[in-house]
Amino acid sequence: MFRLYTTLAVFLCVLGTVWGSLQDCLDVVDTNCPPEATTHVDQYFCDDKGRVYNGSCQLQEHFCRLTFFHNESFHLTKLGPNCDHPLYVAAVPRPLTSEETNLFASMVHGVDDRLKRTEAAGTTANVSKPIFSKQDHTHKVYQRNPHCWAHDLDLTPISPWNSYGKTRKAGTLLSPRHAVWARHYSIRVNSTLRFVDRHNNVVDRRVIKTRALYTNASAHQSFLFGHDMVIGLLDSDVPSTISFAKVLPRNFTVLMPSRERVRLPVFSTDFEEKALVADFSNMRGTMASLIEPITTSTRHKYYERKISGDSGNPSFFIIDDQLVFLFVFTFGGSGSGTSVQHNFNEINSIMEHLGGGYQLTEVDLSRFVSAAHVNALFGDHIFG
Repeated sequence: MFRLYTTLAVFLCVLGTVWGSLQDCLDVVDTNCPPEATTHVDQYFCDDKGRVYNGSCQLQEHFCRLTFFHNESFHLTKLGPNCDHPLYVAAVPRPLTSEETNLFASMVHGVDDRLKRTEAAGTTANVSKPIFSKQDHTHKVYQRNPHCWAHDLDLTPISPWNSYGKTRKAGTLLSPRHAVWARHYSIRVNSTLRFVDRHNNVVDRRVIKTRALYTNASAHQSFLFGHDMVIGLLDSDVPSTISFAKVLPRNFTVLMPSRERVRLPVFSTDFEEKALVADFSNMRGTMASLIEPITTSTRHKYYERKISGDSGNPSFFIIDDQLVFLFVFTFGGSGSGTSVQHNFNEINSIMEHLGGGYQLTEVDLSRFVSAAHVNALFGDHIFG
């Protein structure tokens, strides 16, 4: 018995929903099938017109050309070089709505287009992952890496250093005066948080108050799951040359793209200040998590497992060239942490209690999905 899974299943489901042109389709093939890939060669696929494809990469390219260029319908029916094995396809996910299609496409292009441009320029992943080409914390000298795949994004909300944990215990701005980090890897009051603007100028601010998310248990393990987040108040606003990260709309609390076989890329950092990529797994309840990208994909070249010291580093969607904050790392491996969306109201209450005059700022998704539809598509009610 043969079943259609993994790279091929993901590709076919996503292609029919998130991308709508021949070039977009071929771009996805390039991402999933770089030149050195030999994905499923000698595995033969047959369509209803009797055509035989050797390997899923060849199949993907022909799917694009038949569907988007020749406007032909495309149906796989058999497997094997002689088309004599039956094909069993796993349960077909529901079609995406137009709102989901547009939003997910923006998330995908926000990362994948940059990776593609980087590779087209001949820059390797090892060269393009570091955010800085120089970090001299002692003398406050920083140089942003012009070859970093995320160089054109505003990464100034991400602190590369603090006086308490040095390059560990990362902090990220959620307003001009509030930063977030991991509770189990916390930064103390009176510590200095450092930020670097896009022209390599250094901005230091002192942490004057902190408050963690509420939990009714004191044991260390108890707050790791869904309560591993601290908000810190700085002694003054950062200047306008330093930005802060936005968040998804308040009612955007559930996201499980894997149910629709969609792989959304996420941008994260580690304690070495590298720009890393993973795929989004799910956000439901108190936690959000990532998964390893497909091993033959371009994204996988920019993936690294999270290790000791990476806790507190942030993860973002890139939507309309903006960083949209999701969580800070609690657990290693692919990475997971406390969902900012689940704790939206409490974080706003903490920010108000600490002072400073700011609240979380929602990213404007109106170009993709109406406010009225955010709750219908991504609200808590989806899972009762």
